[in-house]
Amino acid sequence: MSEYQYYEWQTIDRPLNASEQREVDGLSSHMDTVTSTQAIVTYSWGDFKHDPQKILLKYFDAFLYDSNFGVRRLMFRLPKDLVDVSSIQPYLIEDLIMLEEHGKYCVLEIQLNEDSDFFEWVESDSVLGQLTPLREQLLQGDTRMLYLAWLKVISMDDPEEVEEEFEPPVPAGLKKLNASLQAFAEFFEIDSHLIAAAADASKNAVSSPEPDLESALAKLTRAECDAHLLQIVRGEPGAVLALKKHLNQLSGAKPPSQSKSTRTASELFEQAEKIEMAAKRKAQQEAERKRIQRLEKLAQEEETHWAYVEKLLEQKRGTTYDEATKLLVELRDMSE
Repeated sequence: MSEYQYYEWQTIDRPLNASEQREVDGLSSHMDTVTSTQAIVTYSWGDFKHDPQKILLKYFDAFLYDSNFGVRRLMFRLPKDLVDVSSIQPYLIEDLIMLEEHGKYCVLEIQLNEDSDFFEWVESDSVLGQLTPLREQLLQGDTRMLYLAWLKVISMDDPEEVEEEFEPPVPAGLKKLNASLQAFAEFFEIDSHLIAAAADASKNAVSSPEPDLESALAKLTRAECDAHLLQIVRGEPGAVLALKKHLNQLSGAKPPSQSKSTRTASELFEQAEKIEMAAKRKAQQEAERKRIQRLEKLAQEEETHWAYVEKLLEQKRGTTYDEATKLLVELRDMSE
């Protein structure tokens, strides 16, 4: 299989106009799709000649890169005024989980390279659409995506180098991931047993009642109303999200909680190993239970099966010998 690279950008806050679509379409002769909300380009040979981050900053809100040689990237363009840097900072890791300021925006980037020695099959054409809800969740204070990214990074490193590293704040809700977080874990291939180990220290997500938007709107001053309306009419990035955030604050909604932890990476690895071993034992027990059920059923029709074995052997063909051998093994196990 040849080298394969997949690039996709999507808009969230506002669609591209006709002029912007033409500009994006002209970036590469390999462009597969350009619409008012999406651009996709793929390469089997060669590379995209432009910086994907610059394209993101100029036109889009989300970017995904996938390759069949182990490199994966996810980027979100975030309105700087809506970013709580202090809540994101504990999860950042140099060159892997990054937050950079660019004018009125911040770009969050997760870039992981697993140095695959072989070309694997890549299907990424629906992944970014599943991941885009993570952007708003992050801006609303949900740091579960960042914590999962941190888990993946430490699992890629040499265990001896990270074993004494303390984990960052543990966000609530790791025991039950929503669809977009599950898609994130699948895309970056994060060990489910490691997630389960981390979730031991995660509080259950508290489902708060829907904020009373009418009462919150009534608390806005005339100047605040005019400012929000003007931002929305102008189609400014994050305008609707900024209004939602302001109304949530006025209604007393609290951001998702976090727990401080003293666990080290080695403790997480040990707990993940215990969970994996327990899961394997359970799977083995279930497989044995089903095997015994199958053999008990076989015992009820033993004579019929012996006759069928003889019939198979009489045909003197490789495939029927294989089927007869499989049945003879089960008859032996039933006898034992």
